[in-house]
Amino acid sequence: MLLLSELIQATKREMEGRGYAEATVMIYEKIWRMVASYAKEAGVDQYSTDFAFEFLKWKFGDLTDFPRTHTQAEYFRGINKIDEYCKYGFVSSKRPRRKAYIFPKGHDEQIRGYLAKRKSEGLSEKRIQVFMLYLERFSSFCAEIGLEQIADVSQEHINQYLAYVANYTASTVTASISCLRAFLEYLYDNGVIGQNLSYLLPKVRLSSENAIPSAFSKDEVENVLECIDRSNPTGIRDYAMMVLGSRLGLRSSDIRGLTLSNLDWEENKISFVTQKTGKMSVLPLLNEVGDAIIDYLKVRPVSDSKEVFLRAQPPFTKLSGSALYWVASSYIHRSGVRIPPGKKHGPHSLRHSLSSIMLESSVPLPIISDILAHSSTDTTKVYLKIDIRQLRECALEVPLSHLRRA
Repeated sequence: MLLLSELIQATKREMEGRGYAEATVMIYEKIWRMVASYAKEAGVDQYSTDFAFEFLKWKFGDLTDFPRTHTQAEYFRGINKIDEYCKYGFVSSKRPRRKAYIFPKGHDEQIRGYLAKRKSEGLSEKRIQVFMLYLERFSSFCAEIGLEQIADVSQEHINQYLAYVANYTASTVTASISCLRAFLEYLYDNGVIGQNLSYLLPKVRLSSENAIPSAFSKDEVENVLECIDRSNPTGIRDYAMMVLGSRLGLRSSDIRGLTLSNLDWEENKISFVTQKTGKMSVLPLLNEVGDAIIDYLKVRPVSDSKEVFLRAQPPFTKLSGSALYWVASSYIHRSGVRIPPGKKHGPHSLRHSLSSIMLESSVPLPIISDILAHSSTDTTKVYLKIDIRQLRECALEVPLSHLRRA
């Protein structure tokens, strides 16, 4: 593994090679110098995500709603660049968010023909956008290594691309290969290439059953909740969100998207459509959860936003996508619970904890799947991978209302 100083220099060279503006690199260099200085004082010589988190906490203190300012956003992007290079060995090209994708001249016609075919088959616009991203990445890479016409694609080009895309995450690799396989079959079926090269792509199936969830014990979950300072509006809000994750197993996106209309106080239930699966979920509004939400509503900023949980600082709008991660991770670190290397410590870990304990309490998989709004019981089976002996030491009580619903 590279030393932090070496990692910073390698990241700088990579950004320069990918055409980042000199002014942008200079801004990041200033941030990296501060990171290096902090690391020296702390006696750290190698980079890790936990170290990056500690640096940001040292620099900005409270990471709630992070990043809140332009300066914080710059630091976040600067840290993200060295994090990206550390994990994958490269820095992604700078590209603004856009709906239009650009394909090399000798590739454009065939790619757009393929996309038009998939659209005519009923593929959603969102999926089309995803395919455009993967095909742009493939065609741009091929053009860079000298493939001017897609009709001339060969086994060598594909092998080189596979080596390149291997630097991405497992889910991205799987999706990239799947997309490229279908595109190569299209080229062959339409006579663009004389050989079906799709067979060169390995059969990769990313299964959630391969992953072992990161779960905390009952005492650890309680320690996290108890370390939240509820003497201020931010702490009161954070506690309510953390209770929703640890007692009802709500996903981060559903906590952030929860609206006042989702709360039925008369029937003591929470009803909402999960953002990930689109499945309707109806959960009991447990006393602990309801009390925590009421406490927050008493100090909630005045706002026209329909969401229950809002930013702690103006503008008082819906929380950003990363906000709850920083909230959960901050309190988990602050609580002092042990976080072994590789163990996740974001809001999803609270959901995993509840799920695993329900399984240990002999709640049937279909019931757990229903409570957590999983798309199928196959998703829930991943919790079977957790060590049962560990679960016996982590016996978080299952709310009786959950069992009544069973």
